[in-house]
Amino acid sequence: MKSIVVLATLLFGSVGLFAKSASPSGEKVLETFFSEFGKGNAVGVLNCFHPETTITAVRTENRLENQLYGTYTGISGAEEFLKNMGSQFDTKKFQVDHIIGKKDWVFASGSFLHVLKQTGKPFESDWALKVQIKDGKILFYHFYEDSASFVIASKK
Repeated sequence: MKSIVVLATLLFGSVGLFAKSASPSGEKVLETFFSEFGKGNAVGVLNCFHPETTITAVRTENRLENQLYGTYTGISGAEEFLKNMGSQFDTKKFQVDHIIGKKDWVFASGSFLHVLKQTGKPFESDWALKVQIKDGKILFYHFYEDSASFVIASKK
């Protein structure tokens, strides 16, 4: 009788383990982020961010209002980040070449071509992204690009 209880516990315990929903891999989270971004689905993009997210656009520092580069925090910061990108860039090409992850850290790279709305000039760059995943969401997001190219394209 005791062996039946042990066997039942093992079986039902195992079923319980498989029934739990596992968090998606970091690579999958980033793939979803890029997919939603490519569709222009702001709600889908925002859903990829953890409520306590920190976004670093090129450099870690406080930003002036509507300034793109700097640090954003929380979901409201993620919304502001998306708004600032949309107000400055007309994206012509955004290519993801690689997504590589190890546990809760994921790295991606690619290239883009934006036209700056303010000047009408092209801004082209390779880019790299480093993210940390927590609870299936992006907790830490740091985007790197050729910011000197942005400065040149910003000049009228």
